[in-house]
Amino acid sequence: MMTEQETYILVIDDDKNFRDLVGDLLRSRGYEVVLTRSAKEATATLEAKRPALAIVDYRLPETDGMTWISNVREQNLNFPIVLCTGNWCDQKTFNWLRNILRVSLVIQKPIVPELFVHSLENIIPPPAEKSPVPASEIDEPKGFKAQPILDAAQVEESLKQIERMLADEETFPEEAERLKKLKRKIETQNAISKAREAFVKELPEAWKDLTSAVKKARENPKNLLLLQDAMGVAHKVKGTAGSYGFTKVGQFAERVEDFLVTVDPHSDTEQEVVWAEIIRCVTEGNQVITEISRSQSTSAESQKLPAMSCLAVVPEGAYPTELKGAAADANCELDLVGSSVGAIVKFGKNAFDSAIIDLSLDMTSGRFQLARELRQAAKKIIPLCFVADGEKEFTQADIVYGGASVLISGDGTRGNLSEAMQIMTIAGQMRKPRVLCVDDDPLLSSFVESVLSPTGITVRSLNEPIVILDVMHDFQPDLILLDVIMPGLTGYEVCRLLKSHDDWKHVPVIFLTSKSDSQGKRAAFTAGGTDFLSKPVLMDELLSRVKAHLSKTLSEASTRIDPQSKVLTANALLAESEQLINICHQQSQNLAVGIISIVDYDQLDTLHGAFSAEHTVGKLGELLNERLRAEDLRGRISGGEFMIVLPGETTEVLTMIFELFREDWDKMWFPSVRGKEFQTNLAFSTAEFPLEGDNFEKLRDYALRGLRQRSALS
Repeated sequence: MMTEQETYILVIDDDKNFRDLVGDLLRSRGYEVVLTRSAKEATATLEAKRPALAIVDYRLPETDGMTWISNVREQNLNFPIVLCTGNWCDQKTFNWLRNILRVSLVIQKPIVPELFVHSLENIIPPPAEKSPVPASEIDEPKGFKAQPILDAAQVEESLKQIERMLADEETFPEEAERLKKLKRKIETQNAISKAREAFVKELPEAWKDLTSAVKKARENPKNLLLLQDAMGVAHKVKGTAGSYGFTKVGQFAERVEDFLVTVDPHSDTEQEVVWAEIIRCVTEGNQVITEISRSQSTSAESQKLPAMSCLAVVPEGAYPTELKGAAADANCELDLVGSSVGAIVKFGKNAFDSAIIDLSLDMTSGRFQLARELRQAAKKIIPLCFVADGEKEFTQADIVYGGASVLISGDGTRGNLSEAMQIMTIAGQMRKPRVLCVDDDPLLSSFVESVLSPTGITVRSLNEPIVILDVMHDFQPDLILLDVIMPGLTGYEVCRLLKSHDDWKHVPVIFLTSKSDSQGKRAAFTAGGTDFLSKPVLMDELLSRVKAHLSKTLSEASTRIDPQSKVLTANALLAESEQLINICHQQSQNLAVGIISIVDYDQLDTLHGAFSAEHTVGKLGELLNERLRAEDLRGRISGGEFMIVLPGETTEVLTMIFELFREDWDKMWFPSVRGKEFQTNLAFSTAEFPLEGDNFEKLRDYALRGLRQRSALS
């Protein structure tokens, strides 16, 4: 449907090889291409005939690419422009390119040919004609069917009933496992229901935006940018509505997008017919949305999912009202048990996120043995709260070493119990898997969060992909969900950037794409993606794919966890510590760093065998994970040297903690190939932020120098 005029693609680049490459690529797809080597040549070509698209290099002789684009926009020429640059631009430059110069896409050199063409075809379709799809030929998409959701009262009663059955000691293990799965399913379905309710409220406004974008494009038929904007809005509504199960809305949005692609702004032939179909789809879609809003309207308050689950190990009948009230305040799912033995049994059966321990039930409270045993049963580092009667005093070193993020001295009141639960929730968030969702559509990001958060995954949304590097450093995600089509920057470019960085190249990337054909799949993998999900995103598929990749990433063989000691690797410790140091800097807090070294570790292999050396490393890792707080970091920086990072603490407290470590370590014996068990010593050294350094490397090096000096003196 394109006319002979204004259909070519203008390429401006002083590199002949690049020009020829781009020319060959585009001609192979059927495009007409004009190659120029300077801004002056491009301007002369422009005066003769306007292009359908311009591809401009940033570095040009005489006049640079940005200046040429500025001149074009000053002449009110509105054709799409793609800027190619060898450098990743900052947010300020990107916003200027998008909002002032109205650049459609920024692509980084060197290009990947297949991805380059794939990205351009999202701006300008191939020259081959594409006829409108008749409504009769549109199949009902196989999207997720909205599950019947219980109302709030039914959910609460069902969950209580399941809890009672789980607490019954006569419940068989197989039945308990089935009940746990049912409980998770009810909670997840209820979360999706609440998210859908929120989306229904946003849906009329989203469709209003689509209607407005279509109207502007219709009133300015020569403006390609307005046409692009309308297609972008339709694309968003299609993906998000389908993901939430509103398939009819997704259908109408998809048809609007398909019809918009066929619009030729430079020809009046048959255009009224196409626009009439677009307006009809918009109108019918609006009617569907009105019906949905009417049927989905509800006065029920949104029910919050528990932020965490907590087991309170307290004497029978001790402050139950206060505990339950605090759990409601902190949005915490609470269970009670009246003995230390019962607590260990429960932790072995259920995956609690945290625990409150009344120290009167710990017969070895001086060593906080119950806390250690609960972590052993949980097989993970959980946040802890200690409740003491107030008669016995504990030092800060005792509390930190025991693993408590908070100590309540005296009777537990609703206020201090609520605060303790909130502190444990924050500490626990640092241990959860982290997923970064990069998508310019906030509604889709909300959908992803509503699906993943109930399963214990921390989700962060990023709607401006240009700041991806800053967010990666700050958030340290274990997995990335990445949209392909975003304004000004494709997901392919973002993925290529991440894969070029040593710090992030191991992080798996799942592309979210509406192009599930073989070409789209190939493009996703070519860019460095690990997997892809087709839009509309289905709940079950999203959960299964994310969990599968997280399981692989967070396994012992991952780059984050040292396989022998089960603590962080040196690289992972560096990244996590920098994040923690930044937080302490912002909050004007101290931070203590400690180096723990197994004395004569290098000789253990010779004296007692390789197994013995590995065994000592494994035991020290176990001790570190069973002791200290959930928010503290533990890592192995070399063979027999470990490092701990304690936010909010001083070296004075850390020195006392080392003495407690030594007491536990001195009770351990290790096997030897020579047949006799042996013991080994630990050496310690400290550094404090900001006194001895303002970043991880300075603090580590300061502590290591102290360790070497002590070793030399001994």
